[in-house]
Amino acid sequence: MKRSTGSGTGSKPKRRFSLRIKLFLAILGVTLTCILCFALLSNFMVRRQFEHAFEGNELEIKPPPPDLPYSPDAGKARDKRLELIDLTYIFTGLLGVFLAFVLSYYLSNRISKPLSELTLASRCIADGEYGKQVDVRGGKEVEELGEAFNALSESLERNEILRKNMVMDISHELRNPLAAQRGHLEALEDGVIDLDMEVIDVLMKNNVLLSRLVEDLRQLSLVDAGQIELDLRPVDVGEALRVTASSFERELNEKGISIGMDLASGLPAVKADRGRISQVLSNLLANALLYTPKGGSIILGAKEGEGGVIISVSDTGPGIEKEELTYIFERFYRTDRSRTRDTGGTGLGLSIAKGLVEAHGGRTWAESEVGQGTTVFFTLPLFPQESD
Repeated sequence: MKRSTGSGTGSKPKRRFSLRIKLFLAILGVTLTCILCFALLSNFMVRRQFEHAFEGNELEIKPPPPDLPYSPDAGKARDKRLELIDLTYIFTGLLGVFLAFVLSYYLSNRISKPLSELTLASRCIADGEYGKQVDVRGGKEVEELGEAFNALSESLERNEILRKNMVMDISHELRNPLAAQRGHLEALEDGVIDLDMEVIDVLMKNNVLLSRLVEDLRQLSLVDAGQIELDLRPVDVGEALRVTASSFERELNEKGISIGMDLASGLPAVKADRGRISQVLSNLLANALLYTPKGGSIILGAKEGEGGVIISVSDTGPGIEKEELTYIFERFYRTDRSRTRDTGGTGLGLSIAKGLVEAHGGRTWAESEVGQGTTVFFTLPLFPQESD
């Protein structure tokens, strides 16, 4: 036999009071209880002290002499004073109740209002209105919560902008080579052009560009998911830099760019995946090659620092504005969009390099001055030396 869960359509929803009402009733209850207890105890003690004082001053009612008529004036004065005391406590109690209502409303509103504003702002974000900001007051903890919410809202807004830009950039990068391929294939199909080496070269270049974009997106997704597999071994940084430089020899010669090495002596081995570090260096060197003018130079450097080895790639390009330095490692971000697209770049190289370095436990940053070139740095941990 199945038991009812109480969630049928005929069940009435449980009525819930708002936090403001609960706080109001709780604060009011505590305040009224304190007022009542204080009033009763104080009234009892004052009446008792008054009676003792009345007796000490011989104001108590004494039996009248046999030859004099009985006078109740003393007893009436005593009762009248006690009535005044009771009236005073009643008035004071009513005033206390009024103040308790006012205080309870103020405190409950002060505590719950910031939370209501945060709830409303959260619903706006849930509806897609990213960037919603709140200005809440009500104590250190509430203000810290508001600041954390504002930071989260700004981050969501920025991520949403990046997501939209990413979709636009991907569609643009895919559209151009696909359109070129389709145009040539349709021309071949209609017999407008002949299949010669020039057409094959165009189709091959566009296919390589598409393959590069798809591979970069795959690498970026692996980095974001933390699924990069690393074969960590001791790596000679100097050798890795020289091998990477030699792989770009043809491109460097075509642009007339010289490349140099600035390696500190006695560099220890780093703990890294040789293939992944070659990928990082290739991405950084390719990026430097794009922005270094003809006749310029690129310097590959390495030195000990930050508990490991600091590797750098410097160019003599136009440099980057300080406001843009913090964004160059974001995906699809370009300081010169038209130039990068013309050369076939996807805008993902620095993002992938940053993710791979962080997977090794290092960090990446850049320094630049307009007209003075740019230097990109990253760190790698040392390979632990075996103790004798």
